[in-house]
Amino acid sequence: MLRGGYAHRETISPQHSRTATVFARLLERLSPALAEKYVLPWAGGTPRIDRLCAAVTTAAARPAKRLATSRESQNLAILCREAMRQAWRDGAGTGGSMFEDVAQRAVEGLTGEDAADCLAVLASARPVDTYLATQLLAIVARQSGDRATRASGQTAHRWLPFLASTVRACGRQVPADPAVSGVAVGRLVRYGPYGPAAARHEGAILLVDRPLPAHAPLMLAARGVISRTAAAPYEGGGASGRRVPTVTACRPELATGGEVADGSWLAAIDGATGEVALLAR
Repeated sequence: MLRGGYAHRETISPQHSRTATVFARLLERLSPALAEKYVLPWAGGTPRIDRLCAAVTTAAARPAKRLATSRESQNLAILCREAMRQAWRDGAGTGGSMFEDVAQRAVEGLTGEDAADCLAVLASARPVDTYLATQLLAIVARQSGDRATRASGQTAHRWLPFLASTVRACGRQVPADPAVSGVAVGRLVRYGPYGPAAARHEGAILLVDRPLPAHAPLMLAARGVISRTAAAPYEGGGASGRRVPTVTACRPELATGGEVADGSWLAAIDGATGEVALLAR
């Protein structure tokens, strides 16, 4: 959960909205720790890299024979070096390494006050070969799904302000009423009697017909709640004492024209103002 004033929409300028959107999709589909090390430093100039990431993460979710972890990690490092060479150097020589260092520092700066300048730097990367990008993303996607290599909660939380700023600045705005204060961002997932398993609620924004005490156990994992009705929100946090950011009287499908709560959209909400924004994953 993000506290009020923690995520600033003004850090994402219109000229950098495309790069910010692409990075948000990459960070949401991959382990943030792996994405910031192996993908974001070179991906800013590669066309449709977010669509490519969606394809490889879907494929990585299917059962398949895995390479040995040590060999796969070695290949990942080699592929990343080649991607950086293509993105930042003029040729096969050693010149241009200083730009690689600048790019890596710019990725770190995306979570700070200089996010706009860092986006401008990363957007100037040269396109990387599609086959190379596919190989690299496939390894990162597989490793992102391994419990042993998932990003720590602390690393993921560091990226939430950037994600929230991007969704609020670049997403589709949806009317809503304020309910429980706080800013939150995550996948939009519907809760209902026949809804998804509880594991899917982790780090998600829940879409409910109306807030009920029965939802309380899910609040331990969810980041926020969107209610379709204008009913008073259920604020009890049980033993955790959490007050989850909530908005009410919101119909996301009116803005998107179809089902939005299957995890295919990112939602950012501000429970104090009633602001809601949606961005396709």
